[in-house]
Amino acid sequence: MIEKACPTGQDIVTHILPIFAVQYVMGVLVQLRNTSLLRIALLPTLPWLAWRAASTFDFSCGDPGKAQSNALFFAHMVSTCMRVTTWAMVQEPYVRDNVRKSGQTSVPVALWNAWDLFINLRGIGWNWSRRTPIPAVRPSSAANSRARFLMYAAIRVVFYGLAFDACTETIRTFSPNFRSWEGDTVFDYSLPLIPRYLRTLGIAYLAVWLAYLAIQFAYYAMAMVFITVFFQHPTQWPPVFDKPWLSTSLSDLWGRRWQQMLRFPFVSCGGIPFGYLFGRPGGILGTFLVSGIFHYIELIAVGRGGSAPAEIGFFFLNGVGVLLERAWSKKVGRRVQGIYGWIWTFLWMTFWGLPLVDQWARAGRFAADAIPGLHPTAALLSLVLPQGVDKEFALQCLCFGMSVPFLAYSLLTLV
Repeated sequence: MIEKACPTGQDIVTHILPIFAVQYVMGVLVQLRNTSLLRIALLPTLPWLAWRAASTFDFSCGDPGKAQSNALFFAHMVSTCMRVTTWAMVQEPYVRDNVRKSGQTSVPVALWNAWDLFINLRGIGWNWSRRTPIPAVRPSSAANSRARFLMYAAIRVVFYGLAFDACTETIRTFSPNFRSWEGDTVFDYSLPLIPRYLRTLGIAYLAVWLAYLAIQFAYYAMAMVFITVFFQHPTQWPPVFDKPWLSTSLSDLWGRRWQQMLRFPFVSCGGIPFGYLFGRPGGILGTFLVSGIFHYIELIAVGRGGSAPAEIGFFFLNGVGVLLERAWSKKVGRRVQGIYGWIWTFLWMTFWGLPLVDQWARAGRFAADAIPGLHPTAALLSLVLPQGVDKEFALQCLCFGMSVPFLAYSLLTLV
């Protein structure tokens, strides 16, 4: 077994920066005509560089509390490889909306636009993103004013960070081992059957909110950085979610309402090849299969195990669910929708999602903090609650008491 090292500044220069340099060059070439052979020739260097870095360095530097940094690095490397593979294979050049329709992208413009392509996962403002659903944005002054957008983004970062911390602390009240990086199962076999699964459902429910809040927190934090440092426009940062709790089918959830940041590489590397071999059903299953493999790699990169059947199976079976919806639509002549579609969607997600959440718990994911070492919820409760009040019970009342009525109110729009 290869002993991994904690990366130094020199290692970053010699092992990490070349990865981004190759990605940048590919981002320039994909905008220029007659570069297909050059892109294909350059393609193998990036997976090799990514593998060399991932297999050499331990970004946690032996600290279990920082193990998630390895997962983030692995996930970024895999997504980068998928995106660059797509860039190497496309036939028509990518064109940004700052290029005249009648003209070709010049080399200086391509050099500038490559920076945007570097970070623009949804392709906002590019010709390759036309099928990527972007949540509608209500007209407001914040959409045109950097100062207003930054103010709203800062408020969201604080709110999502506090909500993430509250959900994390609430999940930890179910087991003291959830605070440990060793983790624990969500199934408490010392309880009778019904209480056991009610407890498990409560943990899974909070885990979904945890994923949602973590992505929102990271997204708006990144938006603030790129708008401030790189002078991007607020319109380049539309909402990342479209009210996923209102999904009335699996197709609605995964195709529109859940975040679409990696939709393009998943479709390009899974959906298109499998679709070519097995038709539309193969394309759907291939997309979900690649998504499952990506998430499994990200999980095992933490270094505390993980189950391929649970992780990959969850995403693949959601693809199966989408195919069942298509079969239903052809049979009865109408789409899965409405309140019954909502019930179907969340029953399917819950049934196949419990093993997935159990793997997260066993891998110690609930021990992670939004900001390591900072626990604002516990500090705020200590200031607000009278002495002697059970803080764990108060946390559960806070999270369930606020989120469940919110969901119930939202569902009234479906009735």
